[in-house]
Amino acid sequence: MGSSRKILSLLLVVALAVLAYVNYTKRIQLAMELQKLSVQMEQLQTGNNPQNVAAAKQIVDKVRRHILIPTGIDPTVATIVDVNTLKSRNEFYKDAKNGDNLIVTPTRAILYDPDKDIILDVVPVQLTAQGAASSAPAKK
Repeated sequence: MGSSRKILSLLLVVALAVLAYVNYTKRIQLAMELQKLSVQMEQLQTGNNPQNVAAAKQIVDKVRRHILIPTGIDPTVATIVDVNTLKSRNEFYKDAKNGDNLIVTPTRAILYDPDKDIILDVVPVQLTAQGAASSAPAKK
């Protein structure tokens, strides 16, 4: 009877370790996908006209009420226009809707709902000096 409990306990520990590893690898995959999306987003930006800069600053100021974003950086801000495509490619967007904002800093990506004034999700990213992400959030 005692050895059965030890075996079950050992199996439970192994199962939890496998689950943790699978979760970790999925987060790494999500990080790489967000990296690619961030690079594409930067490539699609056609310039920072004063209206876009002002709108991005307003969004970042609202998000700063919820989470610390260093003042010495200019995050990249994008508005989601095709949420279904994003959801099909990346689980990070599962709670997003068209009109939500993606704020990308050198260390994290923040998904923000301006209508509800809440942060939907935050995942780590690591941007290189060239502006391309070297690692980003992984699937959950």
